[in-house]
Amino acid sequence: MLTLTKDRALALALLLIVAVMWVESGSIRPPTSWQPYGSALFPRILLVTIALLSLLLLARTFFTRVATPYKPWPLAAKEWLIHRKTIVALFLFFGLYAALLPIVGYITATISFLVVSLALLLGIDTKRKWIINLGISCTFAPLVFVIFRYGLNVWLP
Repeated sequence: MLTLTKDRALALALLLIVAVMWVESGSIRPPTSWQPYGSALFPRILLVTIALLSLLLLARTFFTRVATPYKPWPLAAKEWLIHRKTIVALFLFFGLYAALLPIVGYITATISFLVVSLALLLGIDTKRKWIINLGISCTFAPLVFVIFRYGLNVWLP
């Protein structure tokens, strides 16, 4: 009996995404008389590469056997959340960042998000790590703002 493993589900999901994106790549403007291939060539090359790697992953799932003990869904979900609490927290903070961006502005929201996310990822436990975190956050956000605003003439919120 075939079961849906994580790798098999990932491969099938990627193949579905590739199929949808392949169909959507047909709406990219066709090549003009001076373009030899057109704008859709590079995305389609990437889609074919992803599809081939997904097929390879799918084929590999049929030849490897991993015995995993059965766990009820609520217990498995709780265990998954416990092991991946940093990732879940980063997604929540990113949602908060996206919500605060139009309210407080790019620089304030980005510095706050960078401080919190680097604290989660670095595991801030020393004064040196706090200094590095604040230095990176307070330098990177204004630098990106200046590059986009004045160098590329793109307005950020």
